[in-house]
Amino acid sequence: PLDFTLQADAGAVLQDVKDAAEASDMTFPLALGAQGSCTIGGNVATNAGGINVLRYGMTRDLVLGLETVLPDGTLSNGMNGLRKDNRGYSL
Repeated sequence: PLDFTLQADAGAVLQDVKDAAEASDMTFPLALGAQGSCTIGGNVATNAGGINVLRYGMTRDLVLGLETVLPDGTLSNGMNGLRKDNRGYSL
């Protein structure tokens, strides 16, 4: 995609998300031992770290926003297209 973002459902398996990112010449750096069976929803809920945590951060550092359905059925849209980062050049 042109904006280099990836959207995934909560039930998407981490390995499938990583494969979809690689197919678009991107990377999803979260790497876990159970990446063939764990889901993105579980990773976000537990703020999973994985073996690349020191370089890329926790799961919350990789998420731009969430679209959720609240218990009363209303849709909460917290999707953001860009995260402000003014720390300097990303080398």
